[in-house]
Amino acid sequence: MAEPTSTPARPATVWSIWLILLLQGAAVILSIIGEMVSGQAEQLDVAGQVAMLVLYLVAGAVLILLGFRILAGSAGARTPTMVLQLLVVVLSFNFFAGGAPLVGAGFLVPAGAVLVMLFLRPTQQWLGGGPRAD
Repeated sequence: MAEPTSTPARPATVWSIWLILLLQGAAVILSIIGEMVSGQAEQLDVAGQVAMLVLYLVAGAVLILLGFRILAGSAGARTPTMVLQLLVVVLSFNFFAGGAPLVGAGFLVPAGAVLVMLFLRPTQQWLGGGPRAD
């Protein structure tokens, strides 16, 4: 009789990545909704406002979806997550150059943490791309 195989526990790095991506996605979605409601996006015409709203909503949803895919162990979510986090790192430098280092650090530190955690062995093993410790 075959023994039932137990699913390994998710590593803390995977939970951390999921939480960071969830918070990033929620922040993007809530910030654009807040801008639209408060009327701060008046520099654009109506079509531009709608386009920006859709773009930000999609970006936030993609971040949240990638977090759940990584939590589920999908190796295919690793590359788009890395690309988006690299974009966040690059965009954070605008805040440093613009005199808002705390905002820049708020973008840089979580994105950098996700990038590092994606390359750690427990995360790679969870996503099926790393060496197994059998």
